[in-house]
Parts: sequence; structure tokens; C-alpha cells
Amino acid sequence: MVKSGCKVKILMADWFAQMNPQIGGNLNKVQNIGLYNIEMWKAAGMALDGVELVWLSDEISSHADEYWPLVMDIARKNTVTGLTRYILVCIIWVFNAYFSWQI
Repeated sequence: MVKSGCKVKILMADWFAQMNPQIGGNLNKVQNIGLYNIEMWKAAGMALDGVELVWLSDEISSHADEYWPLVMDIARKNTVTGLTRYILVCIIWVFNAYFSWQI
């Protein structure tokens, strides 16, 4: 995509990966795993020149005054069941969109 002139950002979702019980909620450990993934991508030949890697924890921290009120608003107005259904619909949409682009 970069060779085609597209701007590419990869979101390193370290903030949410803390929920993985095998990692124990340790952000530093999660970020080390993320750095390991980046090195694996490089070793596999993925060209990261022109790719912006964005750590979610940095984005949330730098926009905390906007992020947390939004999270609380969503939590007050929705149920876990409703949010789960919405997330599943989004996943299905992204999955379908991805495979339709492959044709």
C-alpha cells in the first residue's frame, strides 16, 4: 500500500492487550511484545518505511480529556449485550470488506 502512495498507520493496541490474563495487565510487557511483533514484521520482509506505528496507550493518554468522558457516556447509554452485538456486526463488516477487496 505504501508503494502505491497510501499513508499507512498501524495501531498497536497495547492498551486493550493489557486485558490478556497471560500478560497480567503489565503495559511494559505488552509494549515489549508489540516491539517484538514489529521486529518479526521486519524480519519477514515487511517494509515499514512510510508506515506510522501508533501506540494506543499514547493516543489515549494524549487525548484523555476527550476519551474518558466518551467512554463513560457510551457505558451509561448501552448494555454489554448491545455493545457485543455492535462489535460483532463491525467485525463481520470489516471481514466482508477485506475479502471483497481481494477480488
